[in-house]
Amino acid sequence: MPRHTFPYDPTRPIDLISLGRVAVDYYAEQIGSPLEDVQSFRMYLGGCPANIAVGSSRLGLEVVMLSRVGDDHLGKFLRNSLEREGVDTSLIKDDPDHLTALAILGLKPPDTFPLLFFRQNCADMQMKPEDIDGKFLKESKALLVTGTCMSSPEMQVTTLHVLDVAKRNSTAVVFDIDHRPSLWKSAFPDAENLESIVTASMHKILPFCDLVVGTEEEIQVTGGAEDIQSALRTIRSFADCPIVQKRGEKGCLIFESDLKQPLESEAFPVPILNVLGAGDAFMSGFLRGWLRGESWEICGKFGNANGALVVSRHGCAPANASFRELSWFIENYRGEPELLESKTLELLHREPVLGHPGAEELFILAFDHRIQLEQTCNEANLEKSVIAEFKEKIFEGFLQATETVPAKNAAILIDPTFGGNVLERLGHEPFEVGMPIEVSGSHPVEWIEPLPLYEQILKRTSTHFVKCLWRFHTDMSDDTKSVQIERLRELDNVCRALDRRLMLELIIPDDFELNGKALADAMDTVYESGIYPFWWKIKAVETLEEWQRVCSVIDRFDPDTRIVILGSGAEPERFCRWFSIARSSHHSTGFAIGRTIFWGPWERFAKGEITLEQVPPLICERYLEMVGIWNNA
Repeated sequence: MPRHTFPYDPTRPIDLISLGRVAVDYYAEQIGSPLEDVQSFRMYLGGCPANIAVGSSRLGLEVVMLSRVGDDHLGKFLRNSLEREGVDTSLIKDDPDHLTALAILGLKPPDTFPLLFFRQNCADMQMKPEDIDGKFLKESKALLVTGTCMSSPEMQVTTLHVLDVAKRNSTAVVFDIDHRPSLWKSAFPDAENLESIVTASMHKILPFCDLVVGTEEEIQVTGGAEDIQSALRTIRSFADCPIVQKRGEKGCLIFESDLKQPLESEAFPVPILNVLGAGDAFMSGFLRGWLRGESWEICGKFGNANGALVVSRHGCAPANASFRELSWFIENYRGEPELLESKTLELLHREPVLGHPGAEELFILAFDHRIQLEQTCNEANLEKSVIAEFKEKIFEGFLQATETVPAKNAAILIDPTFGGNVLERLGHEPFEVGMPIEVSGSHPVEWIEPLPLYEQILKRTSTHFVKCLWRFHTDMSDDTKSVQIERLRELDNVCRALDRRLMLELIIPDDFELNGKALADAMDTVYESGIYPFWWKIKAVETLEEWQRVCSVIDRFDPDTRIVILGSGAEPERFCRWFSIARSSHHSTGFAIGRTIFWGPWERFAKGEITLEQVPPLICERYLEMVGIWNNA
C-alpha cells in the first residue's frame, strides 16, 4: 500500500492536540451484574478525546489535552492521570463554576454496557474560544476533534473557532465522528428531528478535515444517508480527504481516493470482554502510524491491533497498549486466543499501567520495622507509643534529605502499625511510598490485618507499592514451601487485579546458607510458580559470580524487573563492596536500608542520650551517606 501524503509539518514538536471531552468513568466491578445491583466501582479516566490522548501517548506520540475540568477532586484526578501518562495538560483549565463530567457504567460482556451520563452543565462543555493558545497549534502536527465537541450550541462556537485557528496555522485536522446520541439528546431535548441536527453540525466540521474516521453508522449519520456509498460521497463533497471506516473485528476500510475500492489492512479478531474504548484505541493506533508517516497498511494494522487488545481487557484508557506491547502482539498474532493470556504480553502491559521497574533509581529509607523496636522498648522500659513518635522524626529527617536527593529517587517504607501518623501526612507526595503487607516476623507469612487480602490492599492509597517480607529456601520442607508459594501467589493475584506494584523481599532463613545459588534457586521457584514481582528486595552477595547467578534468573524470566539491595543492619563500610557488585549490571535500581541509618539514633534515644528533636538531622546525615556510597560505587 502507498504511503500517505503528509497534510502536516513533520518537524513540529507536538504530534497531537486532543480537543474535548475528559471525564471520570466509574466502572462496575461486578461484571455481568445489572447496574442497579452493583456494589462497587473502579474509577478511571474517560472521554473519547482523553482516551485517545492516553493511548497515543502510550504509543510514543507527544500529546497535549485541550479541555476543561471542574475545580474539584475529580478534576484533579483527571489532570493527575493524564500527567502520569505523559500527556501535557497545559491547555486544561480548571473551571470553578462547573463540576467535572461523570459517567457510571455497568458491563455485561461482550457488548452490553448500561450507563448513566452526568453531563448537564459539566466543565468540559464550557470551553471558550479564548481557551486555545494559537502557539500550541503552530507547534502541533495535528488537532483531533470529535463529534461530541459539536453536541451543544455553545461548544459548536468554540470548536469551529479552534478549527479556524488550526487551519490558519497549517495544523492538520483529524475528525473522529464519535456519535453519542444520548449526549445530543441532552443538549437538544425538544428537537423533532435530532438526526438532521447532528448531520448539519457534522457538515460544519468537514471542510476543515484532513482525515475522517468513523463506524459505518457514524459515516451514515454524518453523510445524512442510509446508503454507505451515498454517505461517503456526501462527506467527500465537503472534505477532500481520506475517510476511514472502522469495522470492529473485521478491521477497517481506508477510502483514500476511490470511494468504491477502499484499501484494507490486517484485522485481529479476538474474544471480546468489553467493546468500550475500542474505537478510541483504534484511533490511537492509527494516529501512531499516520503521524509517523507509515503506509496506510501499517496505519490500519496499528489501529486494528490496538483496538483488539483493548476489547480483551477491562476499562478504556488503562487497557491501551505501549508501542512495545503493540509490536509484540502484531508480530506474534496467529488468530489464537491463548496469545492474550501470554505472560510476555502481561508483563509488557505492566509497563504502561505501572511504569517501568527501572525507570528511576530508588533510595529507600526503610523504617517499617516493628518487632526490633518493640524489643528495645521492653528492655529499656519504654512505652511503645514512643516508636510512633520516633518514626515521625525519621520521616522529618528523610524530608530534610529530599532537599538534596531528587524526589524521583527518594522513597520510604513505612508500616501502618507505628507509622500511622506519618501516613496521614502523605498525600500527593513526589516520592515513592511503600507499605508492608505481612505480619512482622511471620513464617509462614501472614497478612497484617484480619481482613481478606483484597480488602486490605484495596483500602490503601493506589499509588503506594506493596512490600512483602517472605522467607524461602528450596531445601525447606515441602509443606512449608507449598504454604509460602500459595500465600505469595494469592498476594500476587490481588496486586495484579488492583494494579499495585509488588516489592518482594526475599529472605533466606537463618538456618540455611545465604549465597547467590540460594537466592537464584528461590527466585527461579517463584517465577516457575507464575509469580512475577515488580521489584525484588534481596540481600547483597559477596562475589560478582554470585551476583551474575542471581541476574541470570531475571534475564530468563523477566528482564525488565529490577533489584533493590537491603541492608540487614550492616555497617556502612560493607556497602561499598556490595553496591559496587550490584551496580556492575543494569539489574539493580537502588537500595532499601533501615537499621543502618536509624538504629544508632534509636539506641541513643532509648538510653536517654539524645532527644527526639535531635533525631532528624542524624537520619538525614546517615541517609545521605548511603546515597553517596551508592553514587560512588
